[in-house]
Amino acid sequence: MPKRNVVRGEGETRQRILDAAIRSFAEASYDEVSLREIATDVGVDVAYVHRSFGSKEQLFQEALDVAGADSGVSEDARDELVKSLTDKLFDRPHSTTSHGVEPLLLLIRSLTSQKAGQLSGAQIEREFIEPIRTKLGDANGFRSTVIMSLLIGLSIMRNLLELPGATETDVEQARAFVATVLQGIIDLKTGQGEA
Repeated sequence: MPKRNVVRGEGETRQRILDAAIRSFAEASYDEVSLREIATDVGVDVAYVHRSFGSKEQLFQEALDVAGADSGVSEDARDELVKSLTDKLFDRPHSTTSHGVEPLLLLIRSLTSQKAGQLSGAQIEREFIEPIRTKLGDANGFRSTVIMSLLIGLSIMRNLLELPGATETDVEQARAFVATVLQGIIDLKTGQGEA
């Protein structure tokens, strides 16, 4: 039987490396995580990690992609946007990946690193802000950015900090309040050529 070449993107060991990376990036800042430690956790040589992912930056990007899979809004219709965003906030409290990791932790831990922060910001832009901007005809993206700022901030307060004001409020009242605020932002005209 001919030997099968494993290319980047395949294999159980590669998946174990990615799983370890997701956990590591959720527990420590990007700068504190080392490929050598991830390799040791998985029981492989660090060179194998490099062959599988190319670089720490590429591994982090893939960890972000996996942790945030199916969380964007590109498939949502404009008239379903408020419901979709509200559902993402309230129907996924303490949501975790299959790795037992709160995806928001990767975002927060990445903010201490300029490189990782840029990657996280680009993903938020790609998965949320740009699709919302397009759906709203938000010419300069300001409304879309405010919407995401509100949702990320409230998610941090609810799911990570577990502040009483964010967690002990009646869920249906909180959901209705946030939906009203989001709709108000969507309906607001900023006077910059937006529809």
